[in-house]
Amino acid sequence: MNFYKIWFCLGILAFSSNAGAQEIRGTVRDADLGAPLAGVSISIGQTPDIDQLAITTDAAGQFFTDALRPGTYLCFFTLEGYEPLLIPEVRLSSGKETILEIAMRAATTELPNVTIKATPADRRALQPLGEIPLTREQTQRFPATFFDPARLALAYPGVANTDDQANGLSVRGNSPANIRWRLEGLDIVNPNHLPNAGTLGDRPTTSSGGVLLFSAQLLDNSSLLTGAYPAGYGEALGGIMDIGWRQGNNKRHEFTAQAGLLGLDIAAEGPISKKNGHAYLANYRYSTVGLLGEMGISFGGETISFQDFSLKLDFEGKNGGHWSVFGIGGISKNTFEPEQDSAAVEVFKDLLDIDYQSKTGILGASHWAPVGEKTSYKLAAAISAQSNERDSRFWADGGHFEQDEIDEEKWSGSVLLTHQFNPKNRLQAGAMINRQFFKTDATYQFQPQERIDRSYWTYQPWVSYSWYSSSSKTQIQAGLHSLFFFLQNRSSLEPRLLLTQILNERHRISFSAVKYSQVASLWIREQPDLTEAWQLSLRHSWNAAEVWSFRTGLYWQRIDKAAVSSDGRDPFSMLNVSEGPLAAPDFVYTGMGENKGLELTAERYLSDGWFLLANTSIFDSRYQGSDGVWRSSRWDLSHIANLTAGKEWQRDQWPERLRAFGFNGRITWAGGQRAAPIDVAASAAAQATVYDLSNGYTEQLPDFLRLDLRVYWRRNIGKLRNSIFAMDFQNVSIRKNVAYRYYDAYTGKVETKEQLGLVPNLSWRLEF
Repeated sequence: MNFYKIWFCLGILAFSSNAGAQEIRGTVRDADLGAPLAGVSISIGQTPDIDQLAITTDAAGQFFTDALRPGTYLCFFTLEGYEPLLIPEVRLSSGKETILEIAMRAATTELPNVTIKATPADRRALQPLGEIPLTREQTQRFPATFFDPARLALAYPGVANTDDQANGLSVRGNSPANIRWRLEGLDIVNPNHLPNAGTLGDRPTTSSGGVLLFSAQLLDNSSLLTGAYPAGYGEALGGIMDIGWRQGNNKRHEFTAQAGLLGLDIAAEGPISKKNGHAYLANYRYSTVGLLGEMGISFGGETISFQDFSLKLDFEGKNGGHWSVFGIGGISKNTFEPEQDSAAVEVFKDLLDIDYQSKTGILGASHWAPVGEKTSYKLAAAISAQSNERDSRFWADGGHFEQDEIDEEKWSGSVLLTHQFNPKNRLQAGAMINRQFFKTDATYQFQPQERIDRSYWTYQPWVSYSWYSSSSKTQIQAGLHSLFFFLQNRSSLEPRLLLTQILNERHRISFSAVKYSQVASLWIREQPDLTEAWQLSLRHSWNAAEVWSFRTGLYWQRIDKAAVSSDGRDPFSMLNVSEGPLAAPDFVYTGMGENKGLELTAERYLSDGWFLLANTSIFDSRYQGSDGVWRSSRWDLSHIANLTAGKEWQRDQWPERLRAFGFNGRITWAGGQRAAPIDVAASAAAQATVYDLSNGYTEQLPDFLRLDLRVYWRRNIGKLRNSIFAMDFQNVSIRKNVAYRYYDAYTGKVETKEQLGLVPNLSWRLEF
């Protein structure tokens, strides 16, 4: 690929672009019915005390202005009969329209002093419990996210990374294997490149990878749900990554290009038909870490590359309806070549020739439309698939041979109905049906061949009723979710309750009690069954000011029917396993687990040039195998603390140009993962790592500590284009954090696998 030619063409486009004045526009709709709202007052300013502009929506609920210069703004939306809405961190840049799709909720009475906060990604008020916002703007601002929303989630309480090389998430002491992914409201397969990244056995997981399959430039309406699920969510014990894509610009064509040490990222969007409001959004990425390798950055001696293409088409239908079609295709691979010089061999892996490749595809469509004045519906369907192949060979002295083929496919369909009786009462009902396919074919030297080939249906009907008191200070959301697992003829009825009480204009308290369940891991040898859990959550929120908020949360999760060994004296539990294939004992579903903790958060939204996000989690994660003994789980880190902060200095020469310099940092301190001792004698006999699980995970790895920095220069040149040059540094202190320990067949002893050292990422981004 000739990058010079590509950038030459982009440069011509940038300087010849017909992008007009700098603009912010959008539409304000009723959150329940989708109807446009006229006469909404919009106040925009860079600090809470200064309103630089005031505009109103027209009869179609639309607003527009080109009177603001580049910067970060707070937007206040007010309308009689609706709850006031504040959206912080709205970024305006030259050559790029800022488009807001706002959803306001009807109020039962006037609450002039109570303002609901929304994140700029989804333009709506978040659930008061168990929802972490993931915004496109934050992935570009927070350090060392590599523009990956899963890595962005690590800055929030209760979320731990299992390995620096991957975006695997352990949420509140749960296994990363218990994370589920949704795209545009539909269940999908693992949407990540390099699903084998950071795993103990170099084999793929079904829930994480080296980097997300699509660019963060597509993000909108996205969040991580951590357990207090509304009735419309289920089949997940450890959290749900709920990803939405934004609509492309339906008024004019815009382009974004980014180049860096991780590769090339190009996006285009614009109208398909300006008259009808149809739009497209497309993105292509080509990445290789070869440049980092030339700088001396080691990824275990592997050559890594990936590329993907994403496309979304949006069409405006009749009577306010809307159609969307979306698709992704991506391939990734890594290779490792054996050392030619025997003197350079240090560990057994240096003798191997390893080839790994992964292919993923997703295709879906959705349709939303109103029915009358108080009812709406949404239909959606998607098919997604992923194929992984790994080949490892070493033929000296009798040879070593491993070969894995793992294929996963999922069909997903959903329906949603919403009916608003009045501002105090709302009813939602829906269902999701999934068809899951999973196949493995694994061959190992001197071991029997492992094969799994299964498929099954799940069906998830649900209903939810929302009630608001006459004063709007008390809100109750009660619902029932169901999971029918036809393979084992099992079902689970799951009540959901969320209670929110507004104490005064600054304080509110929320309580939830939910039950949910999940089908056991696909790659277990036996037929999977359902594992169930209850979770109670309590949170106090204090909005100390428009840009400051403080949150205190307590949670308790009880897991039942976990897969454990049929041997009544065994401490094994599937709650501690995150990857497969798994050669494990026969299962019975009688195990238990418990996670409980305290979370404290202080957050200042980006305003007046600076922001801050500080949080800490203190928790306990335990499990019980078939022997009935409670022990610390593998994910019992005990504590996680994060501090993320940044400052931006602006040099004002507008309208000719506006330049800004920014410095952001994040420090993470967490307890080490638990580990089982390694049986050296058994490992030597098997020439592979054999863990002694007779007493569970009795060892704990050293504490994890990492400092990440981001330095950037932003330029807005006239009203036609903007660019940003950034330098991200992961693990600036070059701390040698421990990933895991294993037995090495070459050295004949237990070795320590370290996590990544210093990883720099230089990038230049152009929008026009």
